[in-house]
Amino acid sequence: MTILAFVLLFTLSPENTHCRQTVSVRPDLSRSQSIGQWDLDGTGSWRIDAGKLILSKAGTPSGPIRRPAALAILKTKLLRRVTVEADIRSTASPDVARRDLDVIVGYESPTRFYYIHLAAISDDVHNGIFLVNNADRVRIDSGKGKPQLTDFSWHRVRVERDGRSGRIAVFMDGSPAPVLQAADITISRGRAGFGSFDDTAVFRNVVITGTTR
Repeated sequence: MTILAFVLLFTLSPENTHCRQTVSVRPDLSRSQSIGQWDLDGTGSWRIDAGKLILSKAGTPSGPIRRPAALAILKTKLLRRVTVEADIRSTASPDVARRDLDVIVGYESPTRFYYIHLAAISDDVHNGIFLVNNADRVRIDSGKGKPQLTDFSWHRVRVERDGRSGRIAVFMDGSPAPVLQAADITISRGRAGFGSFDDTAVFRNVVITGTTR
């Protein structure tokens, strides 16, 4: 069994004469050893079991900037355009009113990335799209999105990111229109993954597709 299933296609970029690499990745979540496919960032504990990527111990926010404390970033090339799809479920205690989980795009480093924060409530720092740019995270969406993580059921999320236009759009459970959206061109390319600010969560049926240019 291969550790990482992927398809690589080469096309000619319309912007220049260089080859544009198209990547489609369905990471192997069937074996515990496949955790090596991911760069683990932060203080949380991650494992793979029975087809799931599991954040089993929440990270603790710390350090010089305010940012999510536990991330798992898939090892791929830097992608300018990317679509992230996955089944997601919060496993935080019902007593945690502000429980969250995150989808990461544009990951350049532990201090430069975007994260989509899905939570049980909406306020200044919950349920939105945020930029971490070598400083405390900054909200870049309107802040008016409806909370999307109000139960403990599985949900299907799709995040689309275009690094050229800056567009980020978030769709939940087959919604025809984005439930969250923003535009920002601070980071043009990066990798994708999952995480949480300070809670636990589970991810499965992950597909990441994109292009390098």
